[in-house]
Amino acid sequence: MEYYIITYGCQMNKSDSERLAAQLEKKGHQADSNLKEADLIVINVCSVRQSAVNRVYSKIEQIRLKNPKAKLVLTGCLLAKDKNKLKDQIDEIWPIVGLSIKPRRIIESIQRDEPEYKSAKEALVPIMTGCDNFCSYCVVPYTRGREYSRPAQEIVEEIKNLVNKNYQK
Repeated sequence: MEYYIITYGCQMNKSDSERLAAQLEKKGHQADSNLKEADLIVINVCSVRQSAVNRVYSKIEQIRLKNPKAKLVLTGCLLAKDKNKLKDQIDEIWPIVGLSIKPRRIIESIQRDEPEYKSAKEALVPIMTGCDNFCSYCVVPYTRGREYSRPAQEIVEEIKNLVNKNYQK
């Protein structure tokens, strides 16, 4: 099965997409550079900005016209209201909580996978996710859950591995 991932949002969403790609690859799926030919299309979006959610509506329409046979999945920092509005237009919604920090059952993976980095020299290394502050203007605690930090040694090991592979940023 070939997949295509579309990412709207911040660096955390980009990191999540890289880690999701690694899990898909581990399951035997191959990345496809052509949206029209992919069997699985994942849209990773952030509800923090309404403009990103608005782009998803038009992107879903485009995808359904260009590739009606593809399985269409939505994931990311999605508020419940946005999930409810979009659920009838897509095939599945995958939870994103914890993907960048610890493995999830999103696609039945139980091991930590090395991300499929988009750049050969730059890598995003998440150190924590979520938030405990519940600020009135922010959706992070509602979409990513309570604050969770990775163990320091795990972060150091990931960075050492990246340095050994000549990543510079």
